[in-house]
Amino acid sequence: MPITTPFKRLWRPVKGYEFGNYVIYDTPQPSIDYLDDESFVCQSEIRSLVTTAHLIIRDLYEILNYIEPHDSNLCVFSHRIYELFLRTATEFESNCKAILRDNGYPKSEREMNITDYFKIAAVARLTDYRVLFNRWATPHEFRPFETWNTVTFSSLPWYQSYNNVKHNRYTHFCDASLGNLMNAISALLCILHAQYGEKMDRASFEGNGVSQISQEEIRTNTFTIMAPHFPDDEQYEFIWATIKGNANSVQNYNFVL
Repeated sequence: MPITTPFKRLWRPVKGYEFGNYVIYDTPQPSIDYLDDESFVCQSEIRSLVTTAHLIIRDLYEILNYIEPHDSNLCVFSHRIYELFLRTATEFESNCKAILRDNGYPKSEREMNITDYFKIAAVARLTDYRVLFNRWATPHEFRPFETWNTVTFSSLPWYQSYNNVKHNRYTHFCDASLGNLMNAISALLCILHAQYGEKMDRASFEGNGVSQISQEEIRTNTFTIMAPHFPDDEQYEFIWATIKGNANSVQNYNFVL
């Protein structure tokens, strides 16, 4: 069955949308304008979330002025990494809670935890996301949700490390490592893209040399996000100009308990 209305706060490619085609048509065409609509996501909230990610990236690059971004340094840990690691993982949680909240999830945000966030993985194809950082010494793809490629819940190693160091820094200080930080930042970028797709650039990365390659790839001067490929039957299929404003123009995704 075609998906004829978007799920709240869940990006997917739009079937028939011609990326990079600026021809003006006489009739409405498939577009990604749904991403700009308040009924899909609160625009001021998403701008705030992306701006926060922008600041986290800026602070990451300050750290990388002192630690060479190389695979051999993935286990390096420090107080500065610890600080940014906690900020980033907390921001990841905020994004997950917002997705579930806006789709009518029956738990309060205070009650939600990582087992609830796991339910986003299948619908957003999080395990297929890949992130590259341009400052990294050699090509290195970060796949922060790789262990979620399973039907039943499995922990994310970097997230478990976040909980370890948050609750007992003295004992688990080595978990505040560059590798865990890079995976947390990658996860944050992926969960933002899973909500806002191609519009991430407009929200706050526009001053960073953004180049939108396709519906499934976005590049900036600092990172590249390679999004999942959705099969035809899982892509959105609508003309937003036609359905916009209807009572049911956006639907909730049923994240069951």
